[in-house]
Amino acid sequence: MQENNLIVKEPEELVLMRGDFSESALKLSAYLIANLKKDKVIYKINVKDYLEKFDKKIGDYNYLYNVTQELSQKQFKMEDRFNKKFAIFNFIASANYADGVLEIEFSHRLLGYLLEIKDKYLRYNIINIMSLSSKYVIRLYKILKDAFEKKSRYGNKVELKLSIKELREKLEIPRSYQYSSHIKTRILDKAKKEFEKHTDILFDYDELKTGRKVTHLKFIIRPNPKKLQTDNGVQEQYFKSRKNFVALLRKKFSGSGKFFGFKSIDGINYWLGLDNNGLAYASNLKDIKDFNGIESAELYDLWLKIAQNSDLYRQLIEQGVCLKDLAENNKELWLNLKEDIIRLKEEEII
Repeated sequence: MQENNLIVKEPEELVLMRGDFSESALKLSAYLIANLKKDKVIYKINVKDYLEKFDKKIGDYNYLYNVTQELSQKQFKMEDRFNKKFAIFNFIASANYADGVLEIEFSHRLLGYLLEIKDKYLRYNIINIMSLSSKYVIRLYKILKDAFEKKSRYGNKVELKLSIKELREKLEIPRSYQYSSHIKTRILDKAKKEFEKHTDILFDYDELKTGRKVTHLKFIIRPNPKKLQTDNGVQEQYFKSRKNFVALLRKKFSGSGKFFGFKSIDGINYWLGLDNNGLAYASNLKDIKDFNGIESAELYDLWLKIAQNSDLYRQLIEQGVCLKDLAENNKELWLNLKEDIIRLKEEEII
């Protein structure tokens, strides 16, 4: 797996956990979680490689020491007051640094929990946070990404309303930070620019007032078409050959009534899907056409080339998004996809 394709599977409790993590501690903890493997407790990090790819600040010896010490002192807490249950884990059990290599021993209990979580977690590509420039912006990304993943259908935009008080608590913003001079300009407006440049989501926000005072914010979250991230290096295998691509289509679309592509036949536009047997067919919702072996091969080759040259289409296929639903429910992404296809035709790739 390529390191800048690492996927973080972070429990909801950790996403929302308070504890004033520094920017570098948030990045290093995400890196560790993304690299978790069963029966592996000690993780070795080549600090030079890590700082070149992810966090230039940590290259300073004193800074490395402070960040590692910070993680060793952090605790991961879960509490269920209704059932009178709680669990408290140390984040890391020990750390050792020598000759440019940082060895971190994960807490056994926390490791077991992180490997076993099946729901209520945020999944994101680590590359999305590694170029963000402050702990507040990183935490905001996780909170907005979490809301988007929970509520969005077909890549539609999502709205999230937070009071200024809630925002302060979730981002752990000091009381000395005033809304207009600090939170708005140094965090929100800064985050908007950085999200557009570095992450897979974008956001706008509306200020909601009680009287003359801004008391709430309404975030409007949507995908960033220019920065959509593929899931991981393993997924890339699906786009290396027609056989692998068809396997992915069958996994995501067979018998689902969802469409992975479209085709004009005798001047009539059809949607492309797969039946229960994984065989391709075309439908215009009134008429259904089946394809023979040669026609199917040509069809798959065409859409494989599109997947290989369009990050957006590849992301949609990996997520099993129905293109018909996309066209009806998310005009922005649909137009971006059509622009990609037009570009590929102009470049004579398809």
